[in-house]
Amino acid sequence: MRRRRFLTTTTALAAGTLLRPLAARSSLFLPPAVTMIRDNVGFYTERGGTIGFYHPQNGVGGVVIDSQFPDAATNFLGQVFGNDAPLDLLINTHHHGDHTGGNGVIAPLARDYVSHERAHANLATSEAKRTEGEAVPLPKTTFAKEWSVELPGATETVTARHFGPAHTGGDAVIHFENANVAHLGDLLFNRRFPYVDPEAGGNLTNWIDVLGKIRKTYDRDTVFIFGHAAESYPVTGDVDDVASFRDYLRNLRSYVKKEKRKGTTLEQLKAKTTTIPNAPEWRFGDRLRDVNLEVMWGEV
Repeated sequence: MRRRRFLTTTTALAAGTLLRPLAARSSLFLPPAVTMIRDNVGFYTERGGTIGFYHPQNGVGGVVIDSQFPDAATNFLGQVFGNDAPLDLLINTHHHGDHTGGNGVIAPLARDYVSHERAHANLATSEAKRTEGEAVPLPKTTFAKEWSVELPGATETVTARHFGPAHTGGDAVIHFENANVAHLGDLLFNRRFPYVDPEAGGNLTNWIDVLGKIRKTYDRDTVFIFGHAAESYPVTGDVDDVASFRDYLRNLRSYVKKEKRKGTTLEQLKAKTTTIPNAPEWRFGDRLRDVNLEVMWGEV
């Protein structure tokens, strides 16, 4: 196992483009910022779900994971790759608009555009309902369980894995094998109450099992990129953060099951709940706390 290398924030990338340091707080809306993790893998925060990327040292090609929105995607490309630079791959962790809204900007530059098959179906359904905003193209390549590609020059291998329904029915973990950095998308909300989308195949109970599989698949040296984080919490972490989020979901299930057996109504439960017992760190996003209670109520 490699020795753990700490996250470093760069001040320049490739041809010397100046980068803004990552703010300590990390929420849905942040000043545009590029942060390098290691071995040419980094992430971008602005508006929406965290973008992950691989920018090879030779500056040719590269990988983009998720795309936020058209304006943010354009800003990201300009800072990292150049607005019209060719890319090897665009891949989505799932279909939600804050992760795919900029695909129309990035997909035309990429040799391949990939997602899980259920994410493709969910995105197609969303696009069929679209009444405003820019259309999002559908992925060219889909997979059911696992998909992998070795990038040109054998510099990096990208592997996407689907562990089952969780946040949606089509979540994928995207792993840069050599750098040992994995983008979890919205499979992990760092200390924020998570959003779950049952209509798109999401399931809170199975999400617990998915996080257990992630812990077994990756190691203590893996750096994880998260889709979102609460204020003052980072959008990267390790297997301990995966375990903590799994504990939150377990405590949520135990709490709702216990209250339901006691005869507490859903409305009474929502009215009296501020934090989930034994999970006090999860206290950001009151509306989503209620969604968590409602969805788990239906599952237990």
